[in-house]
Amino acid sequence: MGNRKRRRRRRRITRAQAKVIYRLLQMILCAAVIILCVQFFLHRYIRKFDERIIIQGVSIGKTDVSGLNAKRAKEKIQKELSVYSDVKVSLSLEDGREAEATLGELGLTVKKLDSVVQKAVDYGKKGNALSCYRILKRAQKHENKKEIPVTYAVTEKSALAGLNAAFKDQLNLPENAKVTQDDSGVVIVKEKPGEVLDVGKTVKSINKFLAGSWDEKGGKVKAYLTYNDPEITKADLKTMTDLLGSYTTFYGSDGSGRAQNIESGAKHIDGAIIKPGEEFSADAAMRPYTEENGFTEAASYEDDKVVQSMGGGICQISTTLYNAVLYAELEVTERSPHTMLVHYVEPSQDAAIADDVKDLKFKNNLESPIYVESVLSDGCITFNIYGKETREAGRSLEFVSETTGTDLPEGKRYIATDDGIGNFYVLSQAQPAISAQLVKVVYQDGEEVSRNVINNSEYVPSKETIAVGTASDDPQVTDQMNQAILSQDESQIMSTIQKLTGASDSSQDSTQDSSGAENDSAGQDGTQN
Repeated sequence: MGNRKRRRRRRRITRAQAKVIYRLLQMILCAAVIILCVQFFLHRYIRKFDERIIIQGVSIGKTDVSGLNAKRAKEKIQKELSVYSDVKVSLSLEDGREAEATLGELGLTVKKLDSVVQKAVDYGKKGNALSCYRILKRAQKHENKKEIPVTYAVTEKSALAGLNAAFKDQLNLPENAKVTQDDSGVVIVKEKPGEVLDVGKTVKSINKFLAGSWDEKGGKVKAYLTYNDPEITKADLKTMTDLLGSYTTFYGSDGSGRAQNIESGAKHIDGAIIKPGEEFSADAAMRPYTEENGFTEAASYEDDKVVQSMGGGICQISTTLYNAVLYAELEVTERSPHTMLVHYVEPSQDAAIADDVKDLKFKNNLESPIYVESVLSDGCITFNIYGKETREAGRSLEFVSETTGTDLPEGKRYIATDDGIGNFYVLSQAQPAISAQLVKVVYQDGEEVSRNVINNSEYVPSKETIAVGTASDDPQVTDQMNQAILSQDESQIMSTIQKLTGASDSSQDSTQDSSGAENDSAGQDGTQN
């Protein structure tokens, strides 16, 4: 009897518990539905905003990037970095030597910029939905204000050129061993170890300053040195003590742009060591033709027109080197003549460089390495090629330029210049079309033993070029003069000059000769008068 009562009591309790559990489940289910509805509403609201566009009120550092996509935000930050480009940093070595560089020269940037910009793009659209909803609501009311912090920094790559430029006159740099000549003959000058800026350590010092005490103004930063041995030692050159070939041309060290380019290009080639079987490119050794690499603009010919070209004059370098290579009897693998004649060597002795189309290349066909020395002295450029002499004693060479045909062009060419109307003068003399060949003559103990043609060259003609002034305060007058020049009719040109100037004889007694214009340049296939 008592057992049945207890069983009935337990069944009543179990039913009560089941009702409670059922109600609890109903409540949980309702809550889940409500949460899902809220989440659906929140996410739907968030999706109204373009996921690629930064919301209102967001700045990266001090740069407002509201309404921008990632690309434009990055561009704006980089543009506003220019505010700090002229801020100077004093770089101090342990021994007291100091140099100075601007943050622009060191390549100031925002550290991990792509990641920082992405944070700005994602702000208010990724993460907790409720938080995002609140942020977006504030943004709609223009009440949002969020600054994403940035760290300014430089990199080893961006700072390298600026640091080296700052200390270039203060460091005792390592000096390679070199081969040269003195009164006693060919000598090897021993290498010298020297100071090199420790770029990695110095950049860390700069970044520590930028992340710490920098007040967006100048400051003082420690710079560090390391000590390096040179790349080329006396032992490396021990087999290169014979002069295999040498050649000299005159360029005139007059301080002109052309002279600067020749001197800079020669220094880039100086000290080159070419191992057996290796090929050397004159163009590759000198590139790039930029101001940072020591080059400037100089007069040159583009076809048969005088233009200013970066690196004008470098073809005299390749030409001089070509002739030294011939006397060293190395294997020439690529050589091209100029379009027109040059003045510093005979026809077929030249070697042009033009864009990626023409280059001087040669291969070391010996069994030992060779060394190339450039010498600049008294307006002359010389290339000496050293190595181990294996040719028979008493052997000598001669290279003879032979012209096989000439054809002088008829007529004249008239070109417009910025001179005033009434100026009329010879800009360049006519040049004939020439066919030429270069003959290699070998002598043994003074006796000719062979004679072979080693190249053939064709040079195009150039008409006599007359410069005609077109400058005037009246654009219509200038236009009339240009129209007359287009006719290429001298009588019409002279008649127009007379009409516009009111002179009975507008031709000028004085003429100008363009003989000083350089006609070879980086990227231009030209020729010098």
